[in-house]
Amino acid sequence: MIAEEPEFPQIMSDAEIDASIPVDEVADQKKQRQPTDRELTEEAVALLKTLFPRIHQRLVALWGTGPGEDYLDSLIMDDRGNRQGFPPDVLRALLVLQRVHFQTFGTFKKIDPWDVGLKPGAASREPRPRR
Repeated sequence: MIAEEPEFPQIMSDAEIDASIPVDEVADQKKQRQPTDRELTEEAVALLKTLFPRIHQRLVALWGTGPGEDYLDSLIMDDRGNRQGFPPDVLRALLVLQRVHFQTFGTFKKIDPWDVGLKPGAASREPRPRR
């Protein structure tokens, strides 16, 4: 049985929220130019070079390779457990680099569409129990 979601009272209407935002702030947001991938990449590289020089050096050495893709993935997703993680700006930089790496080189991983959701090393052709 699905529980009903509680109805929350509306604090402000959409019109009241829109009216509370200064007009010049809304106009400024529309005029702002979005940074290019090149600018985002340069900023990400500079940040890593400054704050995490060893990670930067390893990424430079592995850039454009399968191990480079794996290394970026391992920095973003904690597979060792109980890690503190990176500050938000560094994580953002790593995500930019991961996206640029994928867009430039594609993926080096061999993906079997039938193995989606299986953990690495798990048998891929085991019959699944019927329900």
